[in-house]
Amino acid sequence: MPVTESGRILGILVIFTGVALVSTFTATISSIFVAQKLKEERGLKQISESNHIILCGWNHTAEQILRVIFNRPQPGTVVMINQLPEDQVQNIIFQFKGQPLQFVRGDFAQEEILNRANINKAKVVIIVPDASSGLTARSDEKTILTAFSVKAIQPKIKVYAHILDHDNEPYLKKAQVDDYIVSDSFSGVLMGEMVTEPGVPQSLQNLIKNEHLERIAVPDELNGKTFGEALTFFRQKNLLPIAIVREQKPLSFSDVLSEDYSYLDEFIERKFREAGRSLRKGAQLDVQTNPPDDTVLEKDSFLVVIK
Repeated sequence: MPVTESGRILGILVIFTGVALVSTFTATISSIFVAQKLKEERGLKQISESNHIILCGWNHTAEQILRVIFNRPQPGTVVMINQLPEDQVQNIIFQFKGQPLQFVRGDFAQEEILNRANINKAKVVIIVPDASSGLTARSDEKTILTAFSVKAIQPKIKVYAHILDHDNEPYLKKAQVDDYIVSDSFSGVLMGEMVTEPGVPQSLQNLIKNEHLERIAVPDELNGKTFGEALTFFRQKNLLPIAIVREQKPLSFSDVLSEDYSYLDEFIERKFREAGRSLRKGAQLDVQTNPPDDTVLEKDSFLVVIK
């Protein structure tokens, strides 16, 4: 304890200075955390995730998409990009509380917004008709533009799209999306079969609605075996295989042209490159439903089973 008056005054000053410094430091740290939290809630934070799924747009099907993804084991992070009001976004995040769900606010057709969602490190992009900025007949145009933008930024990323008008299918194919669906593309068939084949559409709806379909990698013990043997194998596990899925790798020039490159080969390749075109496309899925029993199961193929 200081014994002189000047020492006591100096001690008091040191105490008050220490308290002020600690208070200032605490307030600064708190303000940083609050600012980061506000940016996160408003969708303004830069996403640092990798190997994640980006969901562009929002409509009545987007919630179903999230439920399907999060119902799978180890689903990974999903980053939503839309322009919903803050309270609605918070309701969605609360609805999926405990799930790895993040949010970016903005127009997902813009490269800046896609980069904020860390698209270069994402594994999948899903694009749905966007009701968050007003669902219109021109929603497909935004979906198509986004598909082109995504492939321009990250050509190897998988892109899945949902469009409203089947007339826009050719544009999605030009964008080289991996797959797409068209609204109501099967409703006419299902309605017709309700009359002609009662029970068939109901069975399909039951399989999809209750998530009874699952894709399983061909086990090592079935590699080189037949589909008939797989039927017996999986029936013992109360599963029923109904299809084989193979991923067809994209073609490159070296796959199509000869190794020694004749003048004709060089001419064809040069003309493709001058036109900005390539033989290389995204990987395509070959799905064989109800294959013959003697169909051989190949390595790296999958089975669709009813569980």
